Amino acid sequence: MIKINKKIDLNKVPAHVAFIMDGNGRWANKRGLHRHFGHRIGYTRVLMAVKRCADIGIKVVSVYAFSTENWNRPKEEVDEIFRIIRENMHKDLDEFQMNGIKVVASGDITKFPKDLYEKLTEIIEKTKNNTRCTLNLCINYGGRDDIVYAANRLNGKKVTEAEFGKLLYNSDLPDLDLVVRTSGEQRVSNFMLWQMAYAEFLFIKPHWPGISEKLVDKCIVDFQKRKRRFGKV
Repeated sequence: MIKINKKIDLNKVPAHVAFIMDGNGRWANKRGLHRHFGHRIGYTRVLMAVKRCADIGIKVVSVYAFSTENWNRPKEEVDEIFRIIRENMHKDLDEFQMNGIKVVASGDITKFPKDLYEKLTEIIEKTKNNTRCTLNLCINYGGRDDIVYAANRLNGKKVTEAEFGKLLYNSDLPDLDLVVRTSGEQRVSNFMLWQMAYAEFLFIKPHWPGISEKLVDKCIVDFQKRKRRFGKV
């Protein structure tokens, strides 16, 4: 029996929620552990969060998993992140299938090591018919890069705002309703700049490895207290 916070109105859940997953390294350092351990624990929280969102009825979840700027981190740390992904992808595919989760990717995934790219494209292909919830993995992704990507597809054509939006990565996904950033930092860090035009923001103190079903529920409760005007009175 799935237990969900009774304060959540299941008829008014956001269509698209994003998580800026910040603080893996700091979570580990506070415990006297290597940053790599924080990434390992943080990785497990992604599936927990998307499954919880699916239980609530949220149809799209985006996670900022690896930014275009993350390549500037020490090579050892980047390699460890890739190692964590390699070790878990087969198990994750089973979980996605069992939970009806469709996986898509935003960002230039061709830049990843060949084996990761091939496995990711396999997961995308094998989950494409799942309909319960869509997990949008923002990997090698940047908001500005997304806009440049769309601009490069224009071929000199003059377009409307709506038409331009259709040229972005995974443009069939709805705009963001809610953006949650962990670790207490209050910035967007080049994440989905176009799609967050009218999103609500929550900056919560726990680092990403400290996210829980209870915290996900609380974020939705807080979101439902907001009055969204979209520029109107």
